[in-house]
Amino acid sequence: MNNGFEIVRPEAVTADWLTRALQGRGIDAHVASFTMDVVGIGQLGETRRFNLSFKGSVPADAPRSLVGKFSSADKTAADSGKTLGFYSAEVMFYRELADRARIRTPKVYVAELDETNDFALLLEDLAPAKVGDQMRGCSVELARLALKEAALLHATFWNDTELASQPWVLVPEGAQAFYSTELMEQAWAHVQKTYPGRLTSEVMAVCDRFVRNHAYWNRPRPEPKCFSHNDFRPDNMLFGGADGRVAVVDWQTSAFLGTGMDPAYFLGAIFDRQTRRANERGLLQGYHDDLVSLGVSGYSFDQLLRDYAHYSFAAIAVALTATMIVKRTDRGDDLFMHMITGGAHQALDNHALDDLPE
Repeated sequence: MNNGFEIVRPEAVTADWLTRALQGRGIDAHVASFTMDVVGIGQLGETRRFNLSFKGSVPADAPRSLVGKFSSADKTAADSGKTLGFYSAEVMFYRELADRARIRTPKVYVAELDETNDFALLLEDLAPAKVGDQMRGCSVELARLALKEAALLHATFWNDTELASQPWVLVPEGAQAFYSTELMEQAWAHVQKTYPGRLTSEVMAVCDRFVRNHAYWNRPRPEPKCFSHNDFRPDNMLFGGADGRVAVVDWQTSAFLGTGMDPAYFLGAIFDRQTRRANERGLLQGYHDDLVSLGVSGYSFDQLLRDYAHYSFAAIAVALTATMIVKRTDRGDDLFMHMITGGAHQALDNHALDDLPE
């Protein structure tokens, strides 16, 4: 799947490499030099901003900076990204879907993947937009804007059987991709051993019941289905861009699966519990209205609420397993406990435990 453009590490990027990337997209510019800054915390990959200086005349469409994303320098994270298909999912999204998904995403200059699933992405720099922070959450109004973007993505590929048949698209057999019951059980044992005292007894009880019943919860979901981001949260969004829209990045866990995943995952831990309770129904109604206005039919608001309750456990699954498969950081530890707690409260408040056998 490599289109012939060299895959390099961030420290091996050169002015010539950047020049060829621009010219490959029809921009007749020559990079003379650049500076490189670290972006984000890089739990599954390495992200850099390249600030460009040009020689000669500079076309109007030449970007002054670009953002590159590369395989992680951490072996555990890199192995996870390659073997679980995270890297290939993101590259293929940018290659095949980004230009028609309607959701706001950065323009693509390079999207390369080799036979080992090593990769390189070079993307539009969306500054002055700022990356969100899951720990701080976001305002109700920004949440509305983010869910509008989700509706655009989901409506575009609603029950799209042609897309689901593409060999590169992940279509999980169960409710959620990547996370097997065996992995979930290992991760829960790891969390209990590694993070004693970080979760309340109430949250521990929810996690314990979920993990015991994970195979049942993860059974195949009926239609409708859609293409979902599956890590739809502020850390993977940019707010305050010139166009006023929320931009969504980091498509490593994207897949075609049951509806309701992205709204549930997003709303579970961006507010305190009281704020979520007060606003989640209104936010979901707005998302549903957007789906309908975009042409989705035969999907009632009541069905969305049922799907939403089901996927209230998804953030728990992601955060539990992340403690084992990504590079460990202090912020990461805080983030995962925050997501687990938010998901557990969300499940309790939406009576999702009632749908589990025990």
